[in-house]
Amino acid sequence: MSGNNQAIVEACRLAYTGFENNRREPLLEFLAPDVTFEFPKSLPYGGTYRGLAEFKAFWDDLYENYYEFFNYDAHDVLDCGSHIVVPVVARARAKNGKTMENEHCFLFRVEGGKIVYGRIYADTAKGRDVLQGLQMHPSRASA
Repeated sequence: MSGNNQAIVEACRLAYTGFENNRREPLLEFLAPDVTFEFPKSLPYGGTYRGLAEFKAFWDDLYENYYEFFNYDAHDVLDCGSHIVVPVVARARAKNGKTMENEHCFLFRVEGGKIVYGRIYADTAKGRDVLQGLQMHPSRASA
């Protein structure tokens, strides 16, 4: 099912494509003033953020206390009408110098041309381990 959210889809592409080239500002224009964003509570910066001020405070906290950079590259931006789904690869470097590459998925609910709800789905254990500085060892899995 395809929706009619072309401007939001394009803003998502700008925000989540090209790692260092991420341009998040255009996407902010599509956030409803009372937007709710949920980040997994298993991370120290996780929780529910309500409104634009709390959402922006989340990003300030992320860069002030946890990461030197946190960038994305979208696999796709899927317009599903009432929702937009954005699977991405995340690359980040924590303040302790540890780096991470992780798969995330953003889910946005759209009403009246605005994003009213967002949630990120991620492997939070990877994020926690990077922040705690745990030594990462390669998996012996075949794929």
